[in-house]
Parts: sequence; C-alpha cells; structure tokens
Amino acid sequence: MTITNEEYWKIGRAAAGAVCVVAARDASDGTLVALTVSSFVTLSFEPPLVMFAIQHNASSYSAMVESKAFGVSLLNATQSDVAQQFASKGRQKTHGATFDFGHLLSVPLVPEALAQMECATNQVFRSGDHAIVVGLVEAARTAVGQPLLYFSRQFGTFTPL
Repeated sequence: MTITNEEYWKIGRAAAGAVCVVAARDASDGTLVALTVSSFVTLSFEPPLVMFAIQHNASSYSAMVESKAFGVSLLNATQSDVAQQFASKGRQKTHGATFDFGHLLSVPLVPEALAQMECATNQVFRSGDHAIVVGLVEAARTAVGQPLLYFSRQFGTFTPL
C-alpha cells in the first residue's frame, strides 16, 4: 500500500500532542536557539529519558543535534503566544525572549511552564527528514495547571470526558 504526502499529513494533523519549547545554547557562538515541538515523548522511566524530533531544515537543527544539553518546557494552556513565537522560522525568534536557566545544566527554560526539564543529550538518531534527539533528564520541576495541546493545526486545551 502506497501513501501520498497529503494522506500522511492528514494523519499527522489527527494526532493530538502536548506543546513544548525545546531550547539550547549553540556550541559555536553561545547564542540561544529554541523551537516549538509537539513531538515530545517521555521515553523511559529508568533511566529518565525523553525525546523530540527536529526537521533537518530547521534553522536550529545543527545547534540542537550538536548540543550537549537542552531544556524542555511543557507549555501551559495560557502560553499559546510563546508556542507561536518559537514556531516561527529563523533564529531571531529568541531575541528579546525571557528564559529561566536551569540550576544544574544552565539550559534555557520557559518561565511559568507546566513542566521544565534539564536534559543532557544522550543520543541523536537521524532518520528520514528529521533527527530524533534523546535526552537524559537530570533535573525537573512541575507546576499545577492545564497543558497547551496541538491538534489539527490549532492550539487548544484538555477537557475531561
């Protein structure tokens, strides 16, 4: 069975996901890079591993896959403007952005996020037009609130059944 790009994109739009900002420092010049992802997954509990995917043509691709550490901020339902900011193209999107910095790894983290994780890069897998970045969670904090979700090309929140 062959699938068209259009059919595959429809499948992707049908998959709801939590919205995160992944951020790091570019090892070459120390500038901050960040992107919005809905591909974040908790991968393993022992050891605590997480992963996200990044497209090869993303402006922050090289910095992210070469970084030794990165921060993950799981956005809360009021942070759709933050998600929009870091979903834009180009590296200038971090100019003027406010970040907290992790106490252990000094990675950039979005203030007031539902969860913040400081991750040491564990493995990078290149596959298709993306790379999968796996991180070992070295430190984390959580807050009470509702998550920002992404579904069918729009942001939303969770409503219990």
